[in-house]
Amino acid sequence: MEFKALPSHLKYVFLEGEDEKLVIISSSLTKLEEEKLLKLLKANKEAVRWHISDLKGISPSYCMHNINLEEDYKPVT
Repeated sequence: MEFKALPSHLKYVFLEGEDEKLVIISSSLTKLEEEKLLKLLKANKEAVRWHISDLKGISPSYCMHNINLEEDYKPVT
């Protein structure tokens, strides 16, 4: 899997195995702080929603945004 580059103050970690339950945490945590945070996240992973479809009772339109452009504007790709 290829991931988007993160700012230097953030990093990716997995809560399960080497490729499951991806979360983004601060890269400035000490080893002990990171271990405690991961332990807490693992113990409460049912509270984390991994996909928008996991958010029961919340309309996806509430979680998404639109960028309104002027009529004659042409985006650069």
